[in-house]
Amino acid sequence: MARRYLVVIAVAAAISAALGACHHEPPHHPGEEWLKTVNFEGNRALSDDDLRDGLALHRTQKAGRPPDPYQVQLDADRLRGQYAREGFFATDVQARVERQRDAATVTYKIEEGARATTRVAITGLPADVPAMAVRSKLPLADGGPFDYDTYDQAKVDLLGVVQDAGYAHAKLDAYVEGDVAAKTATVHLAFRPGPKCRFGKVDIQGVDGELADAIRSRLAFKEGDTYSSRAVAATQRHIYGLNRFSTVQVDPVDAANDSAVVDMKVAVAPSAAHQVTLGGGFGADPLSYEVRGRAGYEITGWPTPLDTVTVDLRPAYAYMRDGTGYEPRVRAVVRYTRDDLLRTYAQGTVEVGYDYLAYEAYTLYGPRALVGYSVRLGSPKLKLQVGWLIHRYDFRDPSPLVDAGLQTMLGIDRPELVGAYRATAIADFRDHPVEPRLGAYAEVAVTEGTPAAGGDYTYSEIEPEVRGYVPVGPVVLAARARYGAIWGDVPPTERFYAGGANSNRGFSERELSPSVSGTVMGSFVTVPYGGGGMIDSSLEARFPIADIKKMGLGGVVFVDAGDVEETASQLALERLAVAAGVGLRLHTIVGPVRADFGYRLNRTGMDDPEPGSSFAFHLSLGEAF
Repeated sequence: MARRYLVVIAVAAAISAALGACHHEPPHHPGEEWLKTVNFEGNRALSDDDLRDGLALHRTQKAGRPPDPYQVQLDADRLRGQYAREGFFATDVQARVERQRDAATVTYKIEEGARATTRVAITGLPADVPAMAVRSKLPLADGGPFDYDTYDQAKVDLLGVVQDAGYAHAKLDAYVEGDVAAKTATVHLAFRPGPKCRFGKVDIQGVDGELADAIRSRLAFKEGDTYSSRAVAATQRHIYGLNRFSTVQVDPVDAANDSAVVDMKVAVAPSAAHQVTLGGGFGADPLSYEVRGRAGYEITGWPTPLDTVTVDLRPAYAYMRDGTGYEPRVRAVVRYTRDDLLRTYAQGTVEVGYDYLAYEAYTLYGPRALVGYSVRLGSPKLKLQVGWLIHRYDFRDPSPLVDAGLQTMLGIDRPELVGAYRATAIADFRDHPVEPRLGAYAEVAVTEGTPAAGGDYTYSEIEPEVRGYVPVGPVVLAARARYGAIWGDVPPTERFYAGGANSNRGFSERELSPSVSGTVMGSFVTVPYGGGGMIDSSLEARFPIADIKKMGLGGVVFVDAGDVEETASQLALERLAVAAGVGLRLHTIVGPVRADFGYRLNRTGMDDPEPGSSFAFHLSLGEAF
């Protein structure tokens, strides 16, 4: 049943993509001229698509209108300008219009000529700012091909080098001088630095009391420091990170004043204190079809300005695929957080909640609580989280395949009371938290379950993970490795699982785990129950394909390998389940919408996890890691 549903999703997605890719000619009437296509001849440096997208005729073609001679000539000028921006100063463009009955074709014949090489001339730099520091911010090599957009986008960074050296009033006069005969483009960078400056007094406007103190503690500079635009930008980021303000402005008090002492003004506007979220949707997993809802309420700045209270309710109603009927599901939580607890950037959390959740092997229900504390370790990229957690879950409705002996072994024949202390160290050096292209991420979580924390279980758990990202041209190579191990007692809800959209993609969700299989209500099903040791790794290459309505469409090829066993000592690298696959990514404003197809290369026998299956299809949001 699960595989049939995945195939249906795959077919529907393929049909939808095919329909979306189809291009229909605009309507036109007999006897009325219309633009059929725009062609290019002689272009080598720029593709047809790059040239066509910037033309007014492109819109004429989509609308089914005839080509206007004046518009044809204007677009020829646009093409010359486009080539000039790429450094082709001597490009010649000639247009001709050919007609066949009512259909017109516009063809642009292009003689590109030679591309200009780059020269850079820098003047006016103060003695303490080396020319190489400025030159390094302009990614155009001397003697290399010129590109106007690259030059234009670099101007802010070029000025920032001088401003970061303390010259708050610095100005940059930048222009390009093209020499058609010499085939050169000279980039002139003329700086007027003004006096070297220091930060003066800071005036905070828009708030007072605790919030004003929190802003002052986030200043990346102090009175008397050498002026730096980088410190100004960092201050703005830090203040926005409080999640209290809709706007944050960090500016000199009098920008027109050329004084060597720069007084600063921090002006903020508080954001809305109350936020309500409502939502819903439909989901499917190997266990059930599910209708989901969500209701949330958050109040910021209550009961004190640095406090936040959040209520989150996530009810669902599921139809169980094994034919056992309908099952309600609930996850509810009330969370209180306090910013700047004991020190700047530290946050304390108290959370209480209630869960009623159905899994393949059982349904659990009961309360849980968490007390946590998060603190930076000298840098925004390094963080330490510590906490105490406790929950008490009861179990009901075990799967018919989970017999009394297995229930006793798992511990679901009695209530589970877990109390534990947890510490997590995080190092995040990625260039972007959602769609990274460069950098590394690492974390290590250590959990100690003990009666001293209020539980009935005594165990130790460790979960290290590392990720890395390297760009190779437009392609991003990404890798991840995770390990998990539990020693001592193994609480049923602390067991490891693998498989799914964010794990080994050759398996359905949670299916790469110790499990039991058999026939239930006439259908062959697999019931995973997890294990005490886990390895999970992935290697993939991400690459762009095209743009669809200003959203990037990308592809990926991947290899996943992993395993979950009853104990960590049973894990063996030669027995890892390996899957290879391909996927698509549509990059939307909420993140990548992801579709992956994984095919298992080994361990496809009836004694292996998810027996009888060799592939899986996944739809999800966000990158796999």
